[in-house]
Amino acid sequence: MANVLPTPIVDATTSSSEARISIRPESSRESVRGPFDVRLEVHDASRFEWTVAIPLPEKQDAEYELVVELEVPANVFAQHVPWDRLQSWTRLDRPTGALAPGEAVTTDELRRVAIGVAQRVSRGGDSFARECRLVASLSNMVSSDAALARVRTILRDVCGRVADARRSLDSAVSGVLARERTLVDEYLSVRVLEMLTSSDKALSLIENSEAGLALGEPVVELRNELNNAMLTELTHRDENGFIKASADSATSVDSYVARSSRLKKHFQEVLFLEPEIVEVAKRVYHWGAAFAALAASTWAFGAQLMFLRGSMMEATVGSGLAVAAVAAGVVYATKDRLKEIGRNWIFGKLQRIYAQRVARWRAPARMIHGRDVIVTARESFDQKVVQRPDPLNPDSGVGLAVTIIRFTHRGTVASSKVLRENGISRIKHVFRYDLSALLPRLDDAVKRIPVLENGRVRFAEAYKSYRVPVNVTVVGQGSTVERNACLILQKRGLERLEESSDIE
Repeated sequence: MANVLPTPIVDATTSSSEARISIRPESSRESVRGPFDVRLEVHDASRFEWTVAIPLPEKQDAEYELVVELEVPANVFAQHVPWDRLQSWTRLDRPTGALAPGEAVTTDELRRVAIGVAQRVSRGGDSFARECRLVASLSNMVSSDAALARVRTILRDVCGRVADARRSLDSAVSGVLARERTLVDEYLSVRVLEMLTSSDKALSLIENSEAGLALGEPVVELRNELNNAMLTELTHRDENGFIKASADSATSVDSYVARSSRLKKHFQEVLFLEPEIVEVAKRVYHWGAAFAALAASTWAFGAQLMFLRGSMMEATVGSGLAVAAVAAGVVYATKDRLKEIGRNWIFGKLQRIYAQRVARWRAPARMIHGRDVIVTARESFDQKVVQRPDPLNPDSGVGLAVTIIRFTHRGTVASSKVLRENGISRIKHVFRYDLSALLPRLDDAVKRIPVLENGRVRFAEAYKSYRVPVNVTVVGQGSTVERNACLILQKRGLERLEESSDIE
């Protein structure tokens, strides 16, 4: 069964300043989800991204723990400061509820509704791709035909709901609100085209499979329906004067991509939480250094009294004075080392027991006037070198050195009645880790590999690849969600992400 998109409904009988808007609830199937939604992907040529959606608790605060591990081969690992490589954002997610009856529409509310519809378009695309993979892998034609019907239902449902949303926003208004509704239309158009483009690629899996060839005409009809949906959307953009991309103009393609990016930021900005970051080491640096210096000075003073008293204190010349000088030097040097060791020990203990930094995210003032703290978290990085068995022959006793980068995020999500009344059901953490420090150490040699093709020997060129295993685990609310994947790196950057089956 397809996901059901929420449709904004505007009462056109009221004036623009008194317009009312509501949103249809999601289907019950949509709510049947795990407590956490974890996604991994390659963001660009150097950054790996993981996102974690945490549900908002209904009554009391809820705790959770996120652990991310990257296993880098020791021969390509480059020393770097992990915090300098990490980017993170936190925003509200899944605005699925309804605005309070009689509440006047604002630009922020229109943005939240637009994001709600757009997210369901994206989930419709995910469902479309999943069903296409299912059809392409099935040998039972009855099951394939039923799955193909579900694919068609998903496509029609997405297009129909977006059309309903547009009709509901057609009431004539003026000023800023009218401009915002035009941007909503354009933003939905971009997201629909993205969904249809990914669906086109997914449908190709069916067309090139044995099941697709056997189904024949139904697949052709689905292809025509998908093409018509894309043509309708492009015509809608042309009629409304939205930016169009042309295959013959690189400038128009760049303009379209830039416009899409600005629209995405414009609408998601309303949901971002305001961060407050405290680095523990910097905050307690002077106190820790003072305590370590006090302890070292106390020891040094006592040592001087013990070693320099008696005959050594009375010596004026000869060996007694030399011994006293050496003893004083040893005490001073030891004092300096004790101060350094003590300071490092204090910071190390503090960071291991508590955290390296503490972060709080507050709701924006335009949503909650008191800027309530929604999420509090303690975050730490740890690095260590371990020996892994040789994957080709684990029993050989030969070990391979790897460096494990471990990121730990322990958080608490506060219950918020105001957010729930505004239809917010989750918060989403977005993390990106930059691996560009590793790229200069990778081998860029191109190897020629002989291959047999149609009875003839040919040569294929291949760049050397490196594999970085990734593990992401989220624990909380009585559940554990784990994702295992492998990043494929080459000299020119991150190539792809190979994700294994989910473990829940």
